[in-house]
Amino acid sequence: MSQTLERLLRLTNALPAGFTAMPCDVERDVAELTILTNENYHAVGYPLMYSEGDMREDLTASGIDAAANAIVVRAPSGAIAGWAWAVGATDAEKPRAYLFGGVHPLFQGIGLGRSLFAWSKDRAEELLAPFPGATIQAQCVEVDSRAQRLYVAAGMRPIRYYSEMLLRFADRPTSSKLSDAPIPVGYQSLAMADVDLEALRVLKNHCFADHWGSSAVTPVEWDEYLTAESMRPALAEIIADKNGNLVAYQLTSAFPQDSNTVGHVLWVANLGVHREHRNRGLARLLLERHLIRAQADGYEGSMIGVDAESLTGANKLYESVGYRHHSGAVRYILGDAEFS
Repeated sequence: MSQTLERLLRLTNALPAGFTAMPCDVERDVAELTILTNENYHAVGYPLMYSEGDMREDLTASGIDAAANAIVVRAPSGAIAGWAWAVGATDAEKPRAYLFGGVHPLFQGIGLGRSLFAWSKDRAEELLAPFPGATIQAQCVEVDSRAQRLYVAAGMRPIRYYSEMLLRFADRPTSSKLSDAPIPVGYQSLAMADVDLEALRVLKNHCFADHWGSSAVTPVEWDEYLTAESMRPALAEIIADKNGNLVAYQLTSAFPQDSNTVGHVLWVANLGVHREHRNRGLARLLLERHLIRAQADGYEGSMIGVDAESLTGANKLYESVGYRHHSGAVRYILGDAEFS
């Protein structure tokens, strides 16, 4: 009997009477999984929501095989009661797998979470078998105490904390004129449409090479990232030196589905400065120019995500600009964090 079938049988045997398990089918399940995820977030008071497009992009990204690596459990009514997903990130230097999933609030407390977690952990171990020293990681929002208890019971420990920070223009006066944040001498501002996207990918990988848990983004992953429905390429900005070399960048995204919980805000999707050009004010400048564009376009503010223990002190920079902690997440781990 194959490992896949054995894993499915173990899950099926652990389910309450009338519940069934089956491999994820993206077209069949994506809408329900989006609703389930958002209802879970709503139940614990987390403000950031998924769109169906976001969920579809996650489940169909390069290297993702949802049918092999994700499972859904349906209640006797036929509705999805819970799901689990194991994603291998088999970077040779930092081999790891991530576990995702959730149980609908209506079906919590009957053991589905434990059973689904066991399924995804087993699948992750199978994916990581060729990679000695690999870690298994899972992340949940900071207000989800049920998920955190589940991870701890499984032997995981918290290893990293992430903050989603919010700046509202009502609390922080912001100009609407880019001329109030000029580009310094020796540098030039470029639109994304005017830069070599491969050179931008190389810069992104350089900027994050010293960040915890970061792996180099492949060309295919980069293309998917830049063409995601949330990305706003017209609002991105790239800075080049006098020789035309790309040295810093800011990418912008927007999530209209959050308008009822956080308001009409833009996101700094990604911000990076080449190591040789740090400590010259370029990151602060890009943030300020992002805020100016957002203010001019009628947005209420801006959000940005950051590792609370950022090696570059990014969280302190964001606080000094006016961002404040709004919500967050906790990363849990099984294995040696040095490999992460």
